[in-house]
Amino acid sequence: MKQFCCLAFIAHWITFGCLFCLLNFCFLESITASAAERTDQTLLDVFPPSVATVSKDTQGRTSISLDYTPSTSLWAEGLDEKQVFHAQIQHDQDENNSFTLRVGKGGQIYSLRGPFGESVPPSCTGKGPSRSPWNDEVWQFVTVCSRYNGTKALKRSGTVPESALEALTALPYRSTFFIHNSGAYIPDSQSIKNLYCPMLAASSTEDQRAYRSLTWGLVPQVRTIHRSPILYYNQVRDIGNGIIELTWVVHNFSAREDIVFDFLNAPWGGTRHTSLPHHAISLPDNTLKPRSSFFTPEKPGGTVSLRKTGGWKIASVSEDNHASSLALVFGRDKHLEEEQAKAKRGEPYCQRGGGMLRDFLAHYPQLYDSIWKDWETRPENSFRNYDVIEMIPNMTLRPGESIWYRSFLVVNQHDKANSIAQSLVDDIDYGLVEFSRSDTPRVPVYLVDSKVVENPPAGTEPATYLFARPVPGSHPVFLMEDTATGQEIISTDLYRFVPSEPLTLGIPQEHPNSEYYNTARGYSLDKNHCRWKRLLGFGLTAKPKENKSRLLSTVLPENIFPTPDTTHLDLWSAASK
Repeated sequence: MKQFCCLAFIAHWITFGCLFCLLNFCFLESITASAAERTDQTLLDVFPPSVATVSKDTQGRTSISLDYTPSTSLWAEGLDEKQVFHAQIQHDQDENNSFTLRVGKGGQIYSLRGPFGESVPPSCTGKGPSRSPWNDEVWQFVTVCSRYNGTKALKRSGTVPESALEALTALPYRSTFFIHNSGAYIPDSQSIKNLYCPMLAASSTEDQRAYRSLTWGLVPQVRTIHRSPILYYNQVRDIGNGIIELTWVVHNFSAREDIVFDFLNAPWGGTRHTSLPHHAISLPDNTLKPRSSFFTPEKPGGTVSLRKTGGWKIASVSEDNHASSLALVFGRDKHLEEEQAKAKRGEPYCQRGGGMLRDFLAHYPQLYDSIWKDWETRPENSFRNYDVIEMIPNMTLRPGESIWYRSFLVVNQHDKANSIAQSLVDDIDYGLVEFSRSDTPRVPVYLVDSKVVENPPAGTEPATYLFARPVPGSHPVFLMEDTATGQEIISTDLYRFVPSEPLTLGIPQEHPNSEYYNTARGYSLDKNHCRWKRLLGFGLTAKPKENKSRLLSTVLPENIFPTPDTTHLDLWSAASK
């Protein structure tokens, strides 16, 4: 009996001890998660404040979830929505302005369901090199470097022998240079199922009405001669009353002065034609005209000046005034004259000229007069069911600069959506954004057993500090893992674990862009062995005045911070405040 009681007592304490350990583990996990979230919130605090508001009684209810559940949307055959899902924002109000919006792993908006059903196209883009699951037909920001964008740019900037052009086009690597805010095209080899822009930070805002993310923009061709220096900060905010605020901050961290992005889409996106087939664009007098009034049948994919519109467009289920609708508000070049005046005075500016809008039905009229003429009755995921919207703000993003852009989507009945969209035109905003060193928080980097940790033991001193935002004269620093070995490193080189090879292009030395092309490498992103884990912060490229600033190579062990080279830079830390 004594033995039994003793065993029972021991069993009781073992059970209690296990429970205590489990609770303690969960508590520590909670602390760690909270610490990670707090760090992400600090890193993502780059967005100008929201100005659009609605009365509290028309805000509705917002809920944000990171738990995947299948949507009822119909996507292209063979696509698995679980592979793209990252977060969901649900707005519950009345039947006319409630919606469910989904953010993809690359920061893109890949689904927006409202009273009209699914508004985002089904990603029915074929097979092989054109296959693009939730990469093209989504809401996203796009940046283009015109100087190095393909063979036409090369020929436009100087004389190039045919042999050099043939060598360039014969490569397995593409020379087009635009950067998605979503992900990459999937090659014929099917060596990868998808490759979305690596997410480096993500968090809900404190008021739980917006979701923010930070992604590294990818050149969508997985075999490329270019390196992407673009960070996309993305914010989706539920304002209420069916209003969705979209804000981007885009940073160019190129160490080369010639990598300038001068053709932007803010945003690139569109709608599912079978859900929202009727389109109209506003005029400066705030009336609406059919889209066909702006673009001729001979040139349906042309452009129209934003100043020739009222600043918004609307897509609807039918032509009825109460039809379920989705409006895009893009503004009317609010700061154009101010920006041009800055340019004349030699001051920093980003907008060169007036913005343009493209708004057209993909493959119309060619395929709609032939194999898709039954589009109204055929399955909605059996063709490229896509009305394209491309807003071109005519802005320039130079190395070391950050720009921002804000636009709106409105879910509501036609007349209400139209009225709300009109009221939001003056809230469209954009421009350069600069973060001062004095006002920017410092982010500590902790090491424990040669590993970066979020929640170190009490009393652990940071190995170094970095700036939380892209302050002038800084470069981002990342935490990455070699998935082949499990080794983690801190580096400025996002291509560290991407196979590459030198190329022999033979561009004549007298060509103004010969140095760029003749030192280019071919990168195979589809063969990467990298897990891009997160942004740690920003270090300085030149020694600052603060005495406490140190070179990263002097404060981080070599197994964590490899020997610096031309792409893995040795930066100066931020002095702790």
